[in-house]
Amino acid sequence: MSVAFSHDSARLASASYDQTVKIWDASSGACLQTLEGHSGWVMSVAFSHDSARLASASSDKTVKIWDASSGACLQTFKVGTELFKISFDTTGSCLYTEIGAISVDAPSVTDPQSPRYQGGGLSSDGAWITYNSENLVWLPSEYRPSCSAVSGKTIGIGAGSGKVWICSFEVDTVQDS
Repeated sequence: MSVAFSHDSARLASASYDQTVKIWDASSGACLQTLEGHSGWVMSVAFSHDSARLASASSDKTVKIWDASSGACLQTFKVGTELFKISFDTTGSCLYTEIGAISVDAPSVTDPQSPRYQGGGLSSDGAWITYNSENLVWLPSEYRPSCSAVSGKTIGIGAGSGKVWICSFEVDTVQDS
């Protein structure tokens, strides 16, 4: 379903229909590890920029963050939707997805948790435009995404009708004095 090189190009991760992620030696082709824990097809994988962590997104509607050396699962997020595109930001503190950016800099937690989104995004059911996980704008059914992309405060949505629309927004914050 997906493959991704580590940023040092030493390893390749693969996502599979068999609910596993495999990490391969890019030089020899040897399988170094098989990561198990998803209960659905693994749709996407991505290494952090320091190549220390690996993220995987599954049809079981979870995202897992793995230690790329030991294979230990560090975090599991219940995202509530299937994700097909994931990537780490350069600092490794954020995972970009098609519904928004998930903060992943929290300490390791073994129990599944709800993600904390940073900035603009979409609710997992596609019914809301969100900001920092708060619902902002309700979307009528004809504007709901069949696919989407998020970049900062701009959201691109491909609707089932075949129409594409782009929404940019600003958020006013009230500061206490």
